[in-house]
Amino acid sequence: QPVTELELPEGIIDGINYLNDTAAILSLYAPGKEFAFVIGDFNEWQLSDDGYMNRTPDGNHFWTLIDNLEPGQEYIFQYFVDGSIRIGDPYAEKVSDPWNDQYISESTYPGILPYPTGKTTGVATVLQTAQQPYQWEINNFTPPAKEDMVVYELLIRDFIATHNYQGLIDTLGYLKGLGVNTIELMPFNEFEGNLSWGYNPNYYFAPDKYYGPANDLRRFIDVCHENGIAVVMDMVLNHSFGTSPMVMLYWDAANNRPAENNPWFNPVPKHDYNVGFDFNHESTATKQLVSRVVRFWIEEYKIDGYRFDLSKGFTQKNTLGNVGAWGQYDATRVAIWKSIADTIWSVKPDAWVILEHFADNTEEKILANYGMMIWGKMSSEFANAARGASTNTNFTWASYKARGWNEPNLISYMESQDEERMMYKIIKEGIITNPDYRVRDTTIALERVQLANLFHYAIPGPKMIWQFGELGYDYTI
Repeated sequence: QPVTELELPEGIIDGINYLNDTAAILSLYAPGKEFAFVIGDFNEWQLSDDGYMNRTPDGNHFWTLIDNLEPGQEYIFQYFVDGSIRIGDPYAEKVSDPWNDQYISESTYPGILPYPTGKTTGVATVLQTAQQPYQWEINNFTPPAKEDMVVYELLIRDFIATHNYQGLIDTLGYLKGLGVNTIELMPFNEFEGNLSWGYNPNYYFAPDKYYGPANDLRRFIDVCHENGIAVVMDMVLNHSFGTSPMVMLYWDAANNRPAENNPWFNPVPKHDYNVGFDFNHESTATKQLVSRVVRFWIEEYKIDGYRFDLSKGFTQKNTLGNVGAWGQYDATRVAIWKSIADTIWSVKPDAWVILEHFADNTEEKILANYGMMIWGKMSSEFANAARGASTNTNFTWASYKARGWNEPNLISYMESQDEERMMYKIIKEGIITNPDYRVRDTTIALERVQLANLFHYAIPGPKMIWQFGELGYDYTI
């Protein structure tokens, strides 16, 4: 039947809006779409008048009231749009995955709702009224000074066999003993699959269940703060992957890419090294999404800051095929990053905004002097020195002062998840000039790694360790 045109009730935002213990209003941003239903456990996954959504007069939103819900009960649901598209809510805080949830153990995530097999297809999302809020022990944590940061970058999947937040809590003594005062977690919002680095995101407000329940994540952050350790979230907003509801909602099947009218994504990436589908960071829809994302994890999980993946990609200047141009000063990109940082600091003035930027120093200096922190890749220089090379061994660029910056906003590192292990390179590529001093010998190679660390930590400013670098880890990436 014809769609009812009706304005959104006052105060309703995109996503799930809980009204009380038995009712919620669902709002979906879908400009230009003709009609939408809500289907789920609460209506037996049937297309019904009750699930037929109102459309706002401007044609941008669909919304409906879901009531008579059981307080505290979880309900799986989806939106069914224009007769063919089934998606979860982009702003949902929990997903139901038909392909991957079945492989998550009960010990990691107790009581996962079974996917409604046979009733729908694709990733769905979860709503739950009357949720009990987490009771924080530490409400006023002061992070370490930037110049004193010792960051430990880790992937939960690989760092501990249990791959869950409780295992991380149990291991904090080890990290604290190293002198670590900041833990940078590789992406933990929902991503495709279970065994992933997390750089293939699809839902930005839901912690990935492979690492444990949401409140276990909160407790991990709480215990970190209790131990004087800050927590940084690796955030991927350069791109999203194919099961993202925002990708699926406007999809060009003929060309296997986002459609021209997608409010969030470029049909074709604007820069080199892109993976997944490239966000258009100049679009209003993307700006609103990013604002919601960066506020959410600070407000709901008390994280201390973000490390943004592929931050140099936040531009609409087309540099495909011209890699050098991508790194040149880009005033539009600077403006985008200043706006994002201002949004973050409006919520948490001392939050860290860390960029994986790798652009020209003229641009990085502006961002650093504005208060953002920049990754300082020094893997080649330190690895070359440690293996005995005579070229490309200058450590100067690990100093923010050498770059002409005003503040210690350069996080230099010898290893990261993208760089070959130093120990492995020494053992495989060590240069032997003296038969009595064999660089590739394990004992000597470990001493070389120690020496590299000594040089690195003597340079003023924050530093980062990639997991197991402190152990002379000798496995190739």
